[in-house]
Amino acid sequence: MPKRSGRKAVRPMPKIVLSPWQFPQKPLSSPLKTGTMATSWQSACEDCRQGYGGSLKVNNHFDFMIAGQGLAGCLLARRLRQDGASCVLVGKSIPKAATPVAAGIMNPITGKRLAKSWRTEPYLAEAKNFYRVMGKEWGETLLHEGHILRFPRNEKEIALFRKRKADPLYNPFLGAESPPCHWTAKGWTDKFGSYEIRGVSWVDLEKVASTIRREFQEQNIFREEYLEHKDLEMADDGIVWKDLHATCIVFCEGAKVLENPWFQFLPFGPSRGETLDLQGTKETTDFILQSRYWLLATEDGSLRAGSTYDHDGLEAGATSMGQQEILDGLAGFLSNDFSVIAQRCGIRPSTRDRLPVMGRHPKHPQIALFNGFGSKGATWAPSLAKHFASHLIERNELDQEVDLLRFNEGKPR
Repeated sequence: MPKRSGRKAVRPMPKIVLSPWQFPQKPLSSPLKTGTMATSWQSACEDCRQGYGGSLKVNNHFDFMIAGQGLAGCLLARRLRQDGASCVLVGKSIPKAATPVAAGIMNPITGKRLAKSWRTEPYLAEAKNFYRVMGKEWGETLLHEGHILRFPRNEKEIALFRKRKADPLYNPFLGAESPPCHWTAKGWTDKFGSYEIRGVSWVDLEKVASTIRREFQEQNIFREEYLEHKDLEMADDGIVWKDLHATCIVFCEGAKVLENPWFQFLPFGPSRGETLDLQGTKETTDFILQSRYWLLATEDGSLRAGSTYDHDGLEAGATSMGQQEILDGLAGFLSNDFSVIAQRCGIRPSTRDRLPVMGRHPKHPQIALFNGFGSKGATWAPSLAKHFASHLIERNELDQEVDLLRFNEGKPR
């Protein structure tokens, strides 16, 4: 993966005290995979692959404990198991969790600058394939592909669209432009015309997370409980929580990371978002419609709309102001009459530089973090769960753009 200039290509991993049950002392019978640290013992997960093939627990001892049962935690836990590690998932739904609120829209071109999302090409392609394959495994349609029909709010935006479309790096994601009043017959206001954004998909993220939780529950490796930070005990060979012992705990707790005493040195910048579940009285569309806000028709025929961004009022829940803001935004380009069925509110876990953050704690290597996906979890989490699992298990180098040590001006506890 690309590395930032001015930083060392390889940073040595901190030494971890490993328990005897975790890493049997046996000579290597074959060379380790490329990128693995050369040692005199086989890794725990390598031993799992050769011995019990990833069987799940031995006396409540695990390679990894995942704290958090949203999309990030579920995808990482599943990936760790697929790669041969023993893993237990711990968590319970909390108010304003991001996954149940997120629409799961994977959009390659975002914002008023019509900018490509970070690593759009590789991550979007891998995410689509991931949800497609997972859906086949489960006999479900998880991935819904289409495009956005966007109504510009002024002439400046349509001029920017034309500029982007002429750029070879953007052209594959930008489709046809329609003149003003093209959609009048449908009751859509397109004073400045409209244009298409291609390569867009959406995924029901809560369905993905809940199905993975059910998989873990059936294997008796999902503990549906709150994990309070104060109840975690540090040990020489890992961590202990209640009756569970793991060599490493990975916190995937979304905005709850703001309360995590081990990661107070990281510059998080969360935002509160509200969405609406709607019922329309007029014909809807297969497009995702967007101007300032978006409107999405789901597979069951209901509508979802959103979303607001509030960086200050994190303590608030769903508000009448947020509801009216979304409805007024939709009225700017739609004449449909909507009734509100439900209103949701969640907090997006974002960082100062708007990139994910992961890695082991610099002073406590038995504690790790996988967080900061903001509104891009659907797109980024599949690729980065695979990457981080490789780092945790095989000790492959961690991508420096997402490494938590990029924020090295802080002083971790």
